Amino acid sequence: MNESRRSGNHDGTLPDEDTQELSLLFHLNSEPWLNDAAYEVASANLPLVDPRGRPVVDLPESPTSALVELQRARRSCRSFEPRVMPLATLGALISGTQGVTGITDSSFRRRATPSAGGLFPLDLHVYSRRVAGLADGLHRYDPLSHALIEIDRIDVSSRLAEALYAYPFILEANAVFAFVARFSRTQDKYGPRGYRYILLEAGHGAQNLVLRATELGLGSLCIGGFSDSLVNAQLGLDPTLGGAVYLVAAGYDAESSTS
Repeated sequence: MNESRRSGNHDGTLPDEDTQELSLLFHLNSEPWLNDAAYEVASANLPLVDPRGRPVVDLPESPTSALVELQRARRSCRSFEPRVMPLATLGALISGTQGVTGITDSSFRRRATPSAGGLFPLDLHVYSRRVAGLADGLHRYDPLSHALIEIDRIDVSSRLAEALYAYPFILEANAVFAFVARFSRTQDKYGPRGYRYILLEAGHGAQNLVLRATELGLGSLCIGGFSDSLVNAQLGLDPTLGGAVYLVAAGYDAESSTS
């Protein structure tokens, strides 16, 4: 590490001792905002064009497999059916997202999601409703005991309606999962770059969740548009120490239901 980095901001970076200030500044100032003009631009999958005319190699088609079929079947669900979800189904979703998958000889508990340094900075919170054997409200997952800890019995609908821009789409979802980052768990070791690792891990966990939901015949919707301040307040978080970084809803897809 060069001396300017150690001593201050001569090269535009923060000193080594400051592990969180820069990422926290970004995190706290990146609440959603609406750019109406951007929504009027149609998205398109355009072919890659190399202006230098370098060789292009076509790849063979991927053979099918159970995973490939899940990836093909997964889609964003924007209409959920108001059905009761068995507790075992919720447990399977959570286990596939962040559950313990094995214990090594050194008693290290492996999880369903890769984590930088095995630090697991994400806590999974669940807004639940219409889950058999579980009170409607807010819960926190304990991966070591594979159990849900009841945090608060709240009116889930009203809380989510005020905090989620996508709320009309997930009106009847059985569960909304909040990936909550505890910044110091990763950044005490990796410094500012640890914030990137936290976001990468949230992506890993969300992908696990939506694929497991697809496997269980459920619909899911990944949600990035939410009010950080409102969600964090509902979860009882100090926003300088931790915060929700990703939300995912899951339940019964009303469009594909045959019941």
